This record gives sequence, C-alpha cells and structure tokens, in this order.
Amino acid sequence: MYQTETIIALGSNLGNAIFNLRCAVRELEYIGNIKKFANIYISSPYGYKSQSNFFNTAIKLLTNQQPLELINNIYEIEKKLKKNKKIINGPRNIDLDIIFFGKQIFNKKNLIIPHPRVAERDFVLYPVLDIDPFFRHPVEKKSIKVLSKELQNKYIIKRLSYRNLI
Repeated sequence: MYQTETIIALGSNLGNAIFNLRCAVRELEYIGNIKKFANIYISSPYGYKSQSNFFNTAIKLLTNQQPLELINNIYEIEKKLKKNKKIINGPRNIDLDIIFFGKQIFNKKNLIIPHPRVAERDFVLYPVLDIDPFFRHPVEKKSIKVLSKELQNKYIIKRLSYRNLI
C-alpha cells in the first residue's frame, strides 16, 4: 500500500515536556512508521507570553492514512495526552500539527496543509530543517533551507539532541 511521507510537529511546555513528547511519539508509532526525528528546540513562547518555554521537535512519519483520517487520529492522541488548549498559543501538555503531507496542498475547514505558518516560525521550521533541508514547500516553492535563512523571528533558545526522545 502507498505510504505518504508526512512531517508532524510536536510541542509541549507543561509538566515534563520531554516525557510528553516521548509519549506522543509512542502514540504516533501506532498510525505510521517513524523514519526520522528532528532535534528538540527549546523556544520562548509565541503569542501568549506568560508561560514556560516550549520544547519543540518534528518527525517524518510514513503513513497510509489520508489527511482527514490522520488529523482525527492526531486529535485523539492530543485528547489522550490532555492537550489543554484553553488559551490560543497558550500552555499545553502536547500540541501536534501536520506540517507537510507529501507535496500535497489540502485546504478544508479543520485542516490546512502545508501548515499555514511553518515559514514564519523558527521553532517549527528548524526541526523540519533537521529532517529534510531540501524539501520544497509546495506553496512557497522554496526549500526548507532557503526558508530558514529568510526567517526573521528568533524564538529558539537552545537545541537538544533528538536522542532525548528515543
């Protein structure tokens, strides 16, 4: 069966963030085959400032699920791990986003792929850069490497090895 290379971003800033990321990775293994891990980036909060720093990473997942099935499974993982989305861009145990689904462009009410803000946020773009620097953004028509060089904001404070996840 055909499998799509999908990039999923993970973030956490409540409780033991690395443990939360590990739990999410274990759950994602049930919906696909993880092929690559990004490093973990500690970043200052985006948007809502009165919260702890975030721990962000990304994975490359091979899946035979279609985008809507995948996002529904991701919502179930977030629910199981108690996402806690009370404040927009606020603190949460886990946040999972589909960043890229192959080279597909997908636009439905509850899901936009590629993620509409990937090129604006270093804490999302740098983990993707770890995974596939030469991947071309299907809308921007630029590689991840080029987009990362054009990026203006700097939220990242520190980088940790992806080995903290496995």
